[in-house]
Amino acid sequence: MSDIYVEETQTTPEVNFDFRRGIFEIKGVSIPEDTEHFYSSILEKLEDYARNLPTDKTQMNFKFIYINTSTSAVVAKIIKLLESINSVSHPVTVRWYYEEGDEDMRDLGYDFSTFTNLNFILIPCQEIL
Repeated sequence: MSDIYVEETQTTPEVNFDFRRGIFEIKGVSIPEDTEHFYSSILEKLEDYARNLPTDKTQMNFKFIYINTSTSAVVAKIIKLLESINSVSHPVTVRWYYEEGDEDMRDLGYDFSTFTNLNFILIPCQEIL
């Protein structure tokens, strides 16, 4: 399975999925014009990964500066996929980074953490780089 790397733009996040290591990261602003189109191949590859786990654990890093409502729906889908991976005795950790003082992104991460049983860690940082 080939890794995914998508460069960040003004409206789409950087996406870096290393399937061999089981480390995934989505970082930046996510307000794509067509959210379904932007995330569809990412979700498909994550589903393939879930069927053929090449690692013994998975880490998902969300480092959003801002996301729109349609991206929130995709994040919920990603979390549900990660739950299915976690349910087969494959530990999954979700790290939700937010900039210190950004209560909206902190609260959004907290909201996501409350509807999952995954190991979900909220991490304040100086700046999302």
